[in-house]
Amino acid sequence: MAAKTLVVACILVLGMCVVRNSQADPTHAFCRIVWLLGVPCDQVNMAIVTQIKAMGSYKLGPVTPTVIQANHTSAVGQIESVNFTMTATSMSLGCHVDGSSVSAFWFSLFDNGTNYCNLRNIMQGSGLTKAPGFVEFTNEWLCLGVGLSACK
Repeated sequence: MAAKTLVVACILVLGMCVVRNSQADPTHAFCRIVWLLGVPCDQVNMAIVTQIKAMGSYKLGPVTPTVIQANHTSAVGQIESVNFTMTATSMSLGCHVDGSSVSAFWFSLFDNGTNYCNLRNIMQGSGLTKAPGFVEFTNEWLCLGVGLSACK
């Protein structure tokens, strides 16, 4: 019972940190996701960069060992800014990944999960969703339309 309480408390604290640090413009559709993986960040970085390069609708921007920036252009010409920030965790040499996708246009406030799918498709295509310790944290407050998303 104590372990379950500790896990719930940790999730609540993580959620408060994510909300506090959110920099999304409230007039644009956005999504913010936190992933925890039991894989070193350099491997996570390489997997994400490789996947972005393989996807034709993404244009890779600046890449550092801790930050990956890209733009996604949808079939209808909508542009979203996609970013991944990686921080090493002390537990089992894992990686904490903070992903965000923000639509460029103010009129795309309700995007039916497009921004969620931008991030999820990269993570899934890279194989990281099957990595040891993979956990995803998000909700409707952090990721507009996540409940409506139907990622392809």
